[in-house]
Order: sequence, then structure tokens, then C-alpha cells
Amino acid sequence: MIKTTQHNKQEGFSLLEMMIAMAIGLTLIAGAVTVFSGSRKSIDMNQALTDIQDSARFAMNSITSDIRMAGFQGCVDINTSAATILADTAPTANYFQTALTASVIQANGSWVPEEPLGFIPPKKRGAPIPGTHALSVQFGSPETYTFEPMASVDADIVLDAANIDLVGGDLALISNCQIADIFQVTSSNDTTLQHSSDGNSDKRLSAPYGQAGNDNLARVMRFEANIYYIGDTERTNGAGDAIYSLYKQTLPYGDSNIPIEMVEGVANLQIRLGVRDPGDNNDNGLTFVSPDDLGSVTGRVEVVQFGLLMQSFDPILDTEDTSTYAIAGTTLSPASAPADAASEYPSDKRMKLAFNTTVKIRNRR
Repeated sequence: MIKTTQHNKQEGFSLLEMMIAMAIGLTLIAGAVTVFSGSRKSIDMNQALTDIQDSARFAMNSITSDIRMAGFQGCVDINTSAATILADTAPTANYFQTALTASVIQANGSWVPEEPLGFIPPKKRGAPIPGTHALSVQFGSPETYTFEPMASVDADIVLDAANIDLVGGDLALISNCQIADIFQVTSSNDTTLQHSSDGNSDKRLSAPYGQAGNDNLARVMRFEANIYYIGDTERTNGAGDAIYSLYKQTLPYGDSNIPIEMVEGVANLQIRLGVRDPGDNNDNGLTFVSPDDLGSVTGRVEVVQFGLLMQSFDPILDTEDTSTYAIAGTTLSPASAPADAASEYPSDKRMKLAFNTTVKIRNRR
């Protein structure tokens, strides 16, 4: 018997079949890439939105808290008896007038009204952006200290508890329910504050505070003077867009204590001030004006409206933003860079959001 061997014939894909398989594979890959790209885009947008909202919340809470405290000087009413200025380096010559002020930054870098006493705006990093507004707030810290009755007007202030806040060189505010003084702490230890003539026009305070008893609510506290403005960080993102931030200047003003970059991505700050006509007997309400239209009636500011234009760090939009934003009564329209911040913003692909609020000053009436 003769055995025969059978061989199975093997054949590969034809060119047409390979092309069809490749086309199907590429379609599936393209779909997966599209889904991934869309998901990634959505994640980036949501993250940018979250970052903007968190930054705006922090910035607005900080500014709002200070506005509400403007003019605080313990239990004495600033509207009837503003603190006497004794400190040589005090950022005010009239506490009633400067408790809350605002300015418009001019194209040449000047401020209208002029910047707070003793403050010199940076010229390079942190330089204020022309067209934006700046806010200055002065107040006694809400953290106050009780002390033993002073034997005389030039006696040391002996605290009832250890001092954890005030040191030599700091400005402090002391008050009861009738009068107040702003002075420089010239020396301190755990429980004693001194106020010599080395840093004050007079080492004598307006009264021997504390002698009228506990009902007089004599207190001593840190004196705070904060300035908020929008500054140029001198940084750019990957697309070359300029990065602006909210800056805060605290005491002491000077080269040794430069402004703090608080929040990145704040493109603009605009302010309107609400004042009441002192001769108004019909309760016609408040009139809101721009800082450069306020004139010499800063002590009558009762309400502050302010708005922030926030923007993402990276350009995440598909097209350039051409929306119109309103902050504190100012309409900002898109424009090519460089834009006039008084009425415009640079149109780019960064996400932007406007935030506005109105704040009543507690110590004004």
C-alpha cells in the first residue's frame, strides 16, 4: 500500500483585507484619542475653574475682612474721636481720613489720589498696573490686650498677659471709650511695652489709660495698614502671556518689607466708593464714585464695591476670549495686548471670570 501525505494550503491576508483591518484599527485609535483628548480638555477646564474660584475666594475674603475693620480703634467711635498720631513713622497724619482710601494707577505710575503716606510703589517686579485701582485700609487689630492701669501718661504699658504680638518698632493703637493714640513700641518684653520719644513725637499718651476701671474697656492692639493692588510679576506663561497678581503691602513700609504676592492670576481690580451727603436730610442713600472722583471726603466712605477679574495661568480655551466683563461698575472689553486696564483686557485663550462684592464698613456711619 502506498501512503500519500496531504499538505494544508496556508494563505495570508490579502492587501484589501489588510487595508480594511488597518482602516478599522485607525478608526478605533482615533476614537480613543478623541475621547481621551476630550476628557483631558474637560479635566483641564474644570481644574482651571476650580483654581480661579479658590483664588478669588481667598482674595476677596482677605480684602473684605480688612474693609470691614477699617477705622477700628477699640470701643471709641472714630466718627467722633479719631486716634491721635504720635508715631513718627505712622502711615497717616489723619486717621479718620485715611482709615480707608483708594487710588487709580496712572499711565506714568503715579496714584490719584496719591499713594498712602510713606509707601513707595515698586518700579520693577510687583509694579502696579496702570488703569487698575488700589485700596488702602488702616485699623487696629481685632486681637487686643488688657493691661494694668497706667500710673501716668508716660508710664510703661504693663500687660495682664504675656505679649505674643508686639515688638520694638511695631506701631500700636491704645484706646478706651473716649480717646485713642497711635504710637510706636520703642521697646518690649513679655509683659511691658515702652513708648519713648525715640520713635514718637511725644512719649506722653493722651491719658493714663486704664484708670477709669474695667467699664472703660482700655485696650492696646497692633496698628495695621494694608495696601492691595494688582502688580506685574514679570513672569509669563508658556504662550508668553504676562502674569499679574494681587499684591499686599503691610507695615512697615520700606525696602526691608516688600509687597507680598498674595494671589496669582488676578488681572484687574476696580473699586467704587459709596459716600453719603452730610447735608442730606431726606435719606437719599449713597452715591458711588470712582476713587479719583472722591475728592477730600474720604472720611465719609461708608461702603466699598470692588471687583476682581481672574484668569487661568495657561491658555486653555480653543479660541481667544472676546467676552465683556463688568467689575465694580467698570466694563472691560477685549483688546490686543497691551490693553488699557481702565476699560480693556488682553484678549487671549486664558479662561476668565469676574467676581464682585459690596462691603459695609462697620466703623462708619
